[in-house]
Amino acid sequence: MGSVLFDTRKGDVQVPALTPASTTYPLGSYDGPIGAVTPSPVAASTLDATTLGSITPPNATVSALHVDTGTKTATAVSGAATLNKMSGIVTSESLTTAAGATYTLTLTNSDIAAADIVMADVCLGSATTGTPSITTVKPGAGSVVILVQNLHASAALNGTILISFVTFKA
Repeated sequence: MGSVLFDTRKGDVQVPALTPASTTYPLGSYDGPIGAVTPSPVAASTLDATTLGSITPPNATVSALHVDTGTKTATAVSGAATLNKMSGIVTSESLTTAAGATYTLTLTNSDIAAADIVMADVCLGSATTGTPSITTVKPGAGSVVILVQNLHASAALNGTILISFVTFKA
């Protein structure tokens, strides 16, 4: 099966043509073919990346996904950051979020719409204690609010956390 290639310069997805030759399958010591299988060729096509989910051919596989190019990092100040990209990583300010408490990051992002699907993940940055976990992700028109809770039973966060996100257009 061919792979799907993303051309981020044009925003298109290229699906190469598959034209496998006829294949025969022998059975044990029988020296004749049981049958010949000739899969139907799939014509090469260009898919609009914004509607990929609804028109992907059933036999296509996605082996790589590239979202935007250029600088995709930002640093939060007082729970707010700006990063106008479809994906990226935000480093929080130094946190002292207590066990069980929450930290709210408001990310201003002109590429996000209220109906979009935004997925987020969190890990320790410079912090060495605490257990951060994403509890809610709420996209809005031009922003997304990400709520992170420290799940640790007793230890507070003691430094920065890294919040990564990716946006899928609805």
